[in-house]
Formats: sequence, C-alpha cells, structure tokens
Amino acid sequence: MKHSTVVDIGSSKVSCMTAGTAADGALVIRGVETRPYSGYRLGRLPAVASLSEALESAMTALRASTGLHPRSVCVGVPAPFVKTVIGRCDINIGARSGSGKVTDADLDFLFGSAADFTEPEGYSLMHSTPFDYMLDDRLCSRSPVGQTAQKLSASFCHALVDEQFASAVEAALDPLGIEVGSFVSGAMVSSAFTIPFGSRLHGAVLIDCGGTHCDVSAIRGNAVLRTESIGIGGNHFTNDIALGLRLPVSIAEGIKRRYVFGLEYGDSTELIRIPSEGMFEIGHSTVQMIIEARAEELASHLCAALDSLESELPSNPPVYMVGGGIASMRGGTEFLSNTTGRDIRLNMPVTSRFNTVNHAPVLALAQFMLYGGGANEAIAKQAGLVTRGGRILDNIKDFFTAANKR
Repeated sequence: MKHSTVVDIGSSKVSCMTAGTAADGALVIRGVETRPYSGYRLGRLPAVASLSEALESAMTALRASTGLHPRSVCVGVPAPFVKTVIGRCDINIGARSGSGKVTDADLDFLFGSAADFTEPEGYSLMHSTPFDYMLDDRLCSRSPVGQTAQKLSASFCHALVDEQFASAVEAALDPLGIEVGSFVSGAMVSSAFTIPFGSRLHGAVLIDCGGTHCDVSAIRGNAVLRTESIGIGGNHFTNDIALGLRLPVSIAEGIKRRYVFGLEYGDSTELIRIPSEGMFEIGHSTVQMIIEARAEELASHLCAALDSLESELPSNPPVYMVGGGIASMRGGTEFLSNTTGRDIRLNMPVTSRFNTVNHAPVLALAQFMLYGGGANEAIAKQAGLVTRGGRILDNIKDFFTAANKR
C-alpha cells in the first residue's frame, strides 16, 4: 500500500495525517494527530518554538499509532503566506505545427513561456496552474491537446510561498529527520476537494474559517486567484464567552460547542461546574447575545470580502466553506447564509474516518498526495504544478487530471 504523510498548519492547530490507498482505490486513513500551538495571525509568522513542539508531539504520536516513519511530507501553506502572480501566455500553433492541432510539445512550450516571470522578493514558486485556455477566440474548459487552432493561450496562476514561513516549517521538522517534499497552497487543494469542478470552472468562493481568522478565496478551475483574510475565527467566540461571563476558556469552549444557532432559548438556563469554584447558573439568552453579536460581525466582514472579489468572479458565484471555526457550530453555516444573503454550502466527500469539516484541509492534502497519475509527465504538464525547485510534481492528482479531461 502506498502511503503519504501530510501536514496542515492551521491558524491555531497543526494536523498531521498518514493515509494510503486500498486495493480498490479507496482512501485509507492510517492515523491523524492534531495539536494546538501559538498560531499565526494575518501573515505574522508562527513562533518556531511553539510550532516545533506541536509538530514533534503530533508526528511522534502519529508514528506510534501507525508504525510508519515518514521521511518526507507535503505541507499545506495557509493563505496569508501565499502570494499569487497572474500572467497570460500565448503561442502560434499554426507556425509550430503543420496540422494545426495542439500537441503535448505545444503545452511544454506554453508552460515554458509562462515560467518566465520574476518572482517577488522573499517568495519561492510552489506551483503554476493554468486556467481559461483559449483556442483562437474560443474558451476551452478541458485539455486543449488534440484540438485544432491557430493560436493557443492560457492564463496562469503562479502560487509562491513566503520563504520565511517555509524556513520556519523546515526548521521545525528537521530535528525529527523529516524533510518537506513539497509545499502546496492549502486553498487550492481544499477547493478541489470540496467544490465540484463544474461549480468552480467559471468561478467560486472558498471560505476557510479556522481558529483565529477566515480566508476568503476566489477560485477559477484549479487556480486561486486572490484571497482576502478576516481576523475573526472560532477562538473569538470562545474568548467572548469567557470574557463576557468571566469563565475559564475551557468552560467557555464547551458552552460554545453546545450552542445551536436559531433556537428560541427564552429564559432557559444551564448549570455549569467550575473546578475549585462550584456550580454557576448561565442564562442561554446571554450566551446567544454574545455568540450572535460576533457571528454578525463576521458576516459583515464576509460580505465586504465577497464584494471585493467580485471583479475576479461571475455574478453570484457558488460559495463553499471548510474549517471548524464556525461550520462545526450547529446552525453556524445557515446563520451566515441568512445574514450574508449568500447560499454558503458544506460539501464533505465521504471518507471512512474523520469526515468532519474541521478535518477537510488535511484530508484535502492527503487526497492530493495519493490520487493521481503517478510519474505521468503529460498529466503533470496539463495540471501545471511544479515544486519550489522547479520540478514537475510526479504525483499530480486525479481531481486535476479528471478536470482537465472534461
């Protein structure tokens, strides 16, 4: 069985997962470990010491539970540490081929032309993804190979990783004897995992709401065009309850998890026990006021972010959400849908274990690493993904391959 180990670095937790494929091709999750750490906020680098401690604890436990000792991992890069450069290239097919049909060699040349751009200082290329192929003046939604045209053009989304972030992650994993085999955009793999290709072909939105902030990304095909970050996440709800009711954070977290949006609480109350202090009565209406005030603030910021992405997307694009910041709160997604006036959807592909929205980012990475065309270079070139060192990734995945062939 082929296995891959992936690392998702969230805004307040790290998740490490080892997964493999069964004989019938099904995803088999061997183990997952999640640990809290000091986190990051809106592009501020995480503390290496805290990140190292969390990764060491998670990887040690993962090795013990699976009996596997990975030497290389794929790391998902959160949106605040990804810079996107958009470019467009075109080539004359008629001058290159007497038949006028697009060949793999033409794609090679197109990709080579697209790679000729200046990387912003402090960033390194992770991968480049084509979108909006044009055959003459016709939009092509699948691989152009074999089709006839005089001119082939495409837009390219170059995703680059913050080198300081990459170095911090590599430094945290190095004492464990683990190297980073590849960095990939977390938003890219999460969108491919949760948003059907037909929904993102012409434009969709992915909301990744974590512990300390939300990332709102404009998606087209397999490309992440732009991301807006909001400094509100699930931890803010917990902290609001803790401060408003003068409770320990651990008790406030439990209250948040039990809360259900949309219920009429009236004068109902509950008794909670605080260790070493005794029993206290909490009014549900007070909890409702605290939580919904923060949720309404988040909704207003989401509306602003969605409005700012309008230029990248068609009118009223589909909106999907991942992450456990608010989607794991019962009725939270529906509350945001009603408040923003947008139909915000959850779409978790069925997996044997850990089939929850808070595990979606790490599951997306595992699927990305496991399902693909192996060392098929033609598939890799169609998907357009390259590593930081410029090598075509050998394990370009099914969801890109299938999308490009449609």
